[in-house]
Amino acid sequence: MADQPPNRKNRHERTNRPAMKRPGEISDYRVLRMVLFLGILGLVRLAPLRAAPLTNLLPVSVWDVSARVEAGFGYKHNVLLTSVAPESSPFVSVAADASFIRLSETGSELTMFFLGQDMQFTDVPSVDGERFASGTIQFARPLGLGNKLGIQLSSLYLNQVMDVSESETNLARMLVQGVEILLTPKWIHTLGAGREVRCEVFGGPQLYGGDLDSYWQTGAKLALVQTYGNKSELSLSSQFAHWLYEDREQTDAAGATIPGTTMAYWRPELAGQWRHNWDAKRRWTTTTKLGWLWNVDNGSGYWNYNRLAFSQGVRWRPGSWEITAGGRFGVPIQHADRGI
Repeated sequence: MADQPPNRKNRHERTNRPAMKRPGEISDYRVLRMVLFLGILGLVRLAPLRAAPLTNLLPVSVWDVSARVEAGFGYKHNVLLTSVAPESSPFVSVAADASFIRLSETGSELTMFFLGQDMQFTDVPSVDGERFASGTIQFARPLGLGNKLGIQLSSLYLNQVMDVSESETNLARMLVQGVEILLTPKWIHTLGAGREVRCEVFGGPQLYGGDLDSYWQTGAKLALVQTYGNKSELSLSSQFAHWLYEDREQTDAAGATIPGTTMAYWRPELAGQWRHNWDAKRRWTTTTKLGWLWNVDNGSGYWNYNRLAFSQGVRWRPGSWEITAGGRFGVPIQHADRGI
C-alpha cells in the first residue's frame, strides 16, 4: 500500500498508547544489517533432497535458499517533491535480498522473502538518505481440485520523502518514517487456460512517527488474473479498504476538528495491471498500471476525493545486472474546496 497517503496528527489530547520512536531514535540500519547477514548465509545454495526408493515414507520436502547483494547508482529529479526550487541529485544505493522456499510433495509451499535498500544522495544534504526494509512469510496449501488456501504475514519499514498533500492541509511533502504490519489470508481458484481468481482479506496497523497519525486498516481484494506467454500477466482487481485512526478526529465542512470524534476512511479502488515479458528469457519487461481510487471520510466529507493514477515501468536484465526506469502520474480530484 505504498501509495497510501499518511495523515498529520491533530494537536489535541492523545490516548494513552505507547509512543512511537522519533525518526532519530529508530535504528533503521539494524533491519538492513539483518538482511545482509541473511544474504551472506544464503550464498550457499542448498541441494534438493532426494526421496528414498521406499513408498511408505513421509513426503519429502525441499529447501531452496538464495540471496544476493547489489550496488547501483542513478539520478533522481526533484528529491523533495516540491514545486518551489526543486533539488535534484545523483545517488548511490546498496540493496540485499534473501529468499527461503520450502516445497513439499503434498503441494504445500512455505516462502520467506526479505529485502532492504539504502539510497544516499550526493547533492541534497537536507535528506539523510532514503531507505526501506521489508519481510514476507507466506504459507499455501492445495485444497481440492483447482483451489489453494494460504496466509501471509508481511512487514515494511520506510524512511522516504513522500507527498501527503492529498490528505493534509498544512503538510505537502515530508520525510516519512513508519512501520506497516499486515496479515492476509488468501484463496486462489484456477479456472483453467491460465486464468485464476484470487480473493484475500487483510488487516493490520500502520504506525508513523513525527507529525503523522497512525491507523488500522482492514479490507478485502478480488482479482481476475490471466497469465500467457513468457510468464506474462494481465490482471483486473477491485479492493475495499477501511482506515480507522487512533487519535485523529473528524472535521467539519470548514476543516475544523470536532472534539470527541474518531476519523475513519472508506477507500474502494479499481485497478488494472499489465506485466509483459518480451522474450523467452524475460530480459525485457514492461509493467503498466492504471487505477481509480475513491476516498470517503465518516464526517462532513471534507476529506473526500477521487484519484486517477497511472504508472509505467521498464526493466532490462541481460545477465546478473539490470537497468530499470519508470514514471508515475496521479490526478487527485478534491470534492471539498481545500485549495488542492
